[in-house]
Amino acid sequence: MTQSTSDPVAGASPERGRCRGVVAVGALVLFLLAMLAVVAGLTFSVMVTGSSMEPTLQQGDRLELDLLNRHAIERFDLVEALQPGPDDEGGGRPIVKRVIGLPGDRVAIVGDPVAPQVLIKPAGQDDVFRVENPAWPPRVGAGTESCCTPEGAVVRGGAQAWATVPESSYWVLGDNWGASTDSRIFGWVPREDIQARLWFRILPVSRFGTVDNDVRLVPVPDPPPVAGGA
Repeated sequence: MTQSTSDPVAGASPERGRCRGVVAVGALVLFLLAMLAVVAGLTFSVMVTGSSMEPTLQQGDRLELDLLNRHAIERFDLVEALQPGPDDEGGGRPIVKRVIGLPGDRVAIVGDPVAPQVLIKPAGQDDVFRVENPAWPPRVGAGTESCCTPEGAVVRGGAQAWATVPESSYWVLGDNWGASTDSRIFGWVPREDIQARLWFRILPVSRFGTVDNDVRLVPVPDPPPVAGGA
């Protein structure tokens, strides 16, 4: 009587084939999801151009756009906005700046050529605060002027004065004080021109992650004299 035998290797082949198929499909799905994440990240992001936000942001940095919270802006947030003003003066172009003044705030700049002070009276308050941004002191540059006109811009050859940020508007400045075209030039930024909030850097990979924000308000118990303004 001949005893039949089975080939264990041959018997396992269909099962191995199915496992390999599952692994291959899983790898393909993961690859497609990764590619989708990359495409989405690049699509819903902005690349920094210019030097107006150095050293916080560098030329070529790419930041993810927070579109859902673009109208829930808080003080010192980084935002992408459309520059106000005529097209031939840069109006309508995307810019990346830091929000300093919120609606209802009173703002001024005491134009000390060595250490200018950005002053804030938060909406509904009479207390004066100084904006402490560690990026500003080494980047003040030349030509520091006082502020503000009723539109939130610098006072050419004039004295500093308080100006009130209108409702549904913001006052924005660059971290690179001496090389930034910001509200000192074009004034208030309307709420509807805020395109996105920025807080997460996706490129370069070496600096991937949340953008540091160490800007703060410091009480000024004995503020410098500033005219009443608007």
